[in-house]
Amino acid sequence: MQTTSASTISRRTLLRGLGVSMALPWLESLSFAAGDKTIAADQPPTRTLVTFTGMGFHSEHWWAKGTGAGMELGPCLKPLEAWKERLVFLRGLWNEQANNGVIHCMQTGNMLSGAVMSKTEVRTGVSFDQLMAQRIGDRTRIPSLVLGCEGPIPGLQDGHPLLYSSHISWSTAVSPTWTETRPALAFDQLFRTDRNRGDRRVVDAVLEDAKSLRQRLSLSDRQRFEEYLGSVHEIEGRIKRANTQRDANGWKPTLAAPDRPRPADGIPADIPEYWKLMNDIVLLAFRTDTTRIATLKYCNDGSAETHTHCGAKDQHHQMAHTQPAELIPLNQFFMSQLVYLCERMSEVKEGDRTLLDNTAIMHCSSMLHGNHDARQLPIILLGGAGGKLHGGRVLDYLDSPNRRMCSLFLHLMDWGGLELDQFGDSKERLAGI
Repeated sequence: MQTTSASTISRRTLLRGLGVSMALPWLESLSFAAGDKTIAADQPPTRTLVTFTGMGFHSEHWWAKGTGAGMELGPCLKPLEAWKERLVFLRGLWNEQANNGVIHCMQTGNMLSGAVMSKTEVRTGVSFDQLMAQRIGDRTRIPSLVLGCEGPIPGLQDGHPLLYSSHISWSTAVSPTWTETRPALAFDQLFRTDRNRGDRRVVDAVLEDAKSLRQRLSLSDRQRFEEYLGSVHEIEGRIKRANTQRDANGWKPTLAAPDRPRPADGIPADIPEYWKLMNDIVLLAFRTDTTRIATLKYCNDGSAETHTHCGAKDQHHQMAHTQPAELIPLNQFFMSQLVYLCERMSEVKEGDRTLLDNTAIMHCSSMLHGNHDARQLPIILLGGAGGKLHGGRVLDYLDSPNRRMCSLFLHLMDWGGLELDQFGDSKERLAGI
């Protein structure tokens, strides 16, 4: 185990084994070395998570009103009923430049940057999550984690690059950040230094280092550490089973021979299991402090997925346009992902707070509903942002002179440890956040 002294451990200390490096979770009994000036040395960091689903929500059922325990949620938000006191519903925010085009890709490519998008070539702006990764990402082993549950859409639509529809995270104006869609490789990104050693469990590889560390922990931290190791072991096992069970028990072609390319190894055929697995990898990344910045794109804008598990009979894209009653259960499935994250994060104790208390979650979509209405965007915030975000509120900016999404991003960057005077098209923060 790499340490700085017998009694002090750097936040970037790694448990090491053959072909494996594994960051530590936050543990209150260890005196962490100074190095992150944004937080006290004995306090857990604030994490930033952006989640995204394409094509908005049912136009009649995305709403919230009231405050605190008395807040009322529209049908699309009903899964979050138990978490409404941790919820901030934002109405009226927009990216002005996204309204210069009326097709899906031109309303997605600047989701996290507010930048001008070229209609003839791939050119937009650096997203705020990647600006954070570039400026403060060296505080963790991985500057940021960028995951997705649907691959990129190639080609053009009316001469416009469809690549915009598939990426919300951009490292440069012309380069979207690589979005990992395979759970096994996302997991390897967190823990493996030698990806060819797939025959040995991560926890087994670092066992000697883990034994040495246990002796220095309090009783409560030992339990926390054991739970952490157990969760790593359990999720790795699920990923391995996804690899081995796809042929035997998972996806099976209905033809004697497939009439299309076989899905990538390690991606469960079952969409709910797939999305849950990606949620768990984000949770592990945050729990281990491998990164503090993550984006998770559950589906593309213009997604062709058919969510039969929700009773859907048509592709998501078609349902977003026609808005049948069956769209509401699908929208609720999207919100159930946030419920899962809140539940799991609230179970992880970090001193006097929880991982949820120490995380700022923003869920967003590229338009209010699937008929290309991006004049206001459906945005909700969850978590506590290290004590800086307070839930149970509805904030309406529709008639405000400042309703820029980039004004919200300035807050998110503040909470994550990067304070800027301006970003994108904004030089001021939102009032009331």
